[in-house]
Amino acid sequence: MNQYKLGWFGSWIILAVFGMFFSHCANIVPPGGGPRDTIAPRVLSISPPDSTLGFNEKQVTFRFNEYVELENVLEKLIVSPTLKRTPSITAKLRTITMVIKDSLQPNTTYTFNFGDAVKDVNERNPIEDFQYVVSTGDYLDSLTLTGTILIAETGKPDSNVAVMLYSNILEDSVVSKEKPLYLAKTKGNGSYRFKNLKPGKYKIFALKEEDRDFQYTQADELIAFRDQPIDLQEAMTDINMSLFKEPDSLRPKYEELDLPAEPEQPKQEKKKDDKKKPKLLASAELNGGRQELGDSLILSFNFPLRSLDSGAISLLEDTTLRPVRFGVSVADTTQKRFKLAYNWKPGKPYQLILPAGFATDTTGLQTAKADTVRFEAKMLDDYGTVTVQLSISDSAKVLLPESDSSYQFVVQLVTGGKEVKYTGVVKNGKWERGLIQPGEYEIRVIVDRNFNGQWDTGIYYRNPKKQPETVFTFKEPINVKKNWTVPTNVKL
Repeated sequence: MNQYKLGWFGSWIILAVFGMFFSHCANIVPPGGGPRDTIAPRVLSISPPDSTLGFNEKQVTFRFNEYVELENVLEKLIVSPTLKRTPSITAKLRTITMVIKDSLQPNTTYTFNFGDAVKDVNERNPIEDFQYVVSTGDYLDSLTLTGTILIAETGKPDSNVAVMLYSNILEDSVVSKEKPLYLAKTKGNGSYRFKNLKPGKYKIFALKEEDRDFQYTQADELIAFRDQPIDLQEAMTDINMSLFKEPDSLRPKYEELDLPAEPEQPKQEKKKDDKKKPKLLASAELNGGRQELGDSLILSFNFPLRSLDSGAISLLEDTTLRPVRFGVSVADTTQKRFKLAYNWKPGKPYQLILPAGFATDTTGLQTAKADTVRFEAKMLDDYGTVTVQLSISDSAKVLLPESDSSYQFVVQLVTGGKEVKYTGVVKNGKWERGLIQPGEYEIRVIVDRNFNGQWDTGIYYRNPKKQPETVFTFKEPINVKKNWTVPTNVKL
């Protein structure tokens, strides 16, 4: 009996001790929280130190006040002057180690720009524009060069564009054959900055590319250039350029470059294609079954055409089916889209008769069946009107040709940042256009130097060289509504 009581009493003691223990443990750990760490890592030391003269080391060690990591460092690292072999860079705990694999040039200032590749481990706060500068000589070069790069056709900035300096100023093809001596990248606002440059004359280019070889070799790359080399003897600002794509028909055939040929289609796929029986099909591009006033009707085909018999097509107007005359022209270089031009009457019904065989593609295939497209034209009150009153600021006058008679202004209304929907020449400082489809539009103004009413790209690899036409783009879009007039004051 006593043993039973003792066991019972001992069990209660054990339970009480466990309860006190768990209660005590729960109370000593308060809920987590607090403000988020937003401070970037801080450099405690660099060996050899930043701004070292007579630099001849192969390894550089950076020590930080917290654990750090690297993000896309091989893509973000910019070394100027450029090196043939990219340094090896590794992160471990609070240390980053850079191993230089190339031999450095004597009496030269080198800048290692990590961009925002160095971040702390926990919150991933980056060190913005982290740089390390040393000289193999007895002084640091200190000249700077800044400017802005814009996309010529849109007048907008672009980030991550390569801006390149070459000491070889005599050869035009240096931008295609050689790596740049100095390299910088644009920020989101299109600005760039070179630091620690050596005095001298340089050719300067900008390049928007995907292959990251920093050479102008691919057909889809955008290039910008200055007409004359720059003579850098002191800090220079506002060295601005505009990127453009050269016309394919004017691009050079680089004898020294072997561009990859188009891959041949596998034989098995060819056999499979041979068994198919393709059909040449035509369709009308309409907006909800209605034709836009003031625009051509677009006929589109699934294959490029060799010929189109416009005389075989009939266009019938109104309920009386009155035949009307129209014009046909090619809409673009694909040979798949054609414009049917006519002065559509508001609200009228139409029938477009497309007989069999009226179109033939490049393989000899013809439209097999006749088709009738029924639609009606929109009403006048389906549209709005836009008026643009243009003025020029003193800062914009610097970008314009000296003589007013050597250019004209052309207004463009752009949708989706790409498609030019409406365009027209400014006369006496004003442009007005009705029959504008409701929607949001971006306004661009072209400095039209050849009076052809459209934007023209630049030319580098032909004589004479030509800069692209200047385009001003305005941040605030306009919103066009049905049966409304939108007056807009635009200041360049």
